[in-house]
Amino acid sequence: MKKTVSLVLKLFVSIAILFVLFKLVPYRELIEVYKKADKTYIFLSFLIYVLTFVISIFRWKFLLNSLGVKVRSRDAFYSTFSGLFFNLIFPSFVAGDIFRGFSISTHHGEAKKVASSVLMDRFSGAIALLLVAFFSYIFGRRFFREAEVALSLFILCLLLGVVSCVIFSKTVFSFLIKILGNRQNLKNKITEFHDHLYFFRKNPSVFFKSMYFSMPIQLLTPIMFFVGSKAFGLHVSMLYFFILVPIIMMIALIPITIAGAGTREAASVYFFSLINVGKAVGLGLSLLNLAFTIFAGLLGGLFYVTVYHRRLQSRP
Repeated sequence: MKKTVSLVLKLFVSIAILFVLFKLVPYRELIEVYKKADKTYIFLSFLIYVLTFVISIFRWKFLLNSLGVKVRSRDAFYSTFSGLFFNLIFPSFVAGDIFRGFSISTHHGEAKKVASSVLMDRFSGAIALLLVAFFSYIFGRRFFREAEVALSLFILCLLLGVVSCVIFSKTVFSFLIKILGNRQNLKNKITEFHDHLYFFRKNPSVFFKSMYFSMPIQLLTPIMFFVGSKAFGLHVSMLYFFILVPIIMMIALIPITIAGAGTREAASVYFFSLINVGKAVGLGLSLLNLAFTIFAGLLGGLFYVTVYHRRLQSRP
């Protein structure tokens, strides 16, 4: 019941934010932007989106193998691709992660190791995203006089710093787990899960190697937005996208809407307006990314229903 209420609330928040945005940006103006768009650049932007997806599959496979869960690239692809569909119908991007963790552990066991690989997969991506934004801001801070950008980066650094301490510090973790009080059974399960995460603290080379996959993904994401901006006739330095897009994508990960719909669009309209990009174009860029996500998710759902569901059912 609580999950249903949560889902309905997040759907309501998504619709409410998008409703307000379409009040600010007349839909006819948005349609006109898409009509004039260069479809070649849109297609190139989509190809970059696909490339980031492919690299992310190999990153997760590497993390699984490092933990001793040997999976084939095909299984990692099946699981991740099908999981895209569940991101469309449940809050944020958590549902897809839960699904791919469940589907792999169903066949290979080691549920806690698989779960820790999924969390570390997301965490390494977030660290890479922040690094791209931080160093881009260092080089391009003279272009931004607004305090909002620096403040956003500071908050993101603070949040990821806290998460890093929880993951990599036994002392911090032990302090936080005391909140559970006398729930010893739950504390034991969480501690066991944390031990698998702590593997990356004891084997830092594994974590840093995962960054070899994460950095190209997070570098390609701003490039995808930049190429998309070319479709709308924008002539803006790519450096702006390396600073703003990571902030926008991190905001989209906040689990208050469905697949980041609404929060991503609001952040795009606001932050792109700081570099004098019109509201219609800023919204158009974000909706383009959302369209890629929906298209990939629908294909993933079709693939799950026709192929992967049967494979999962056939497994012991």
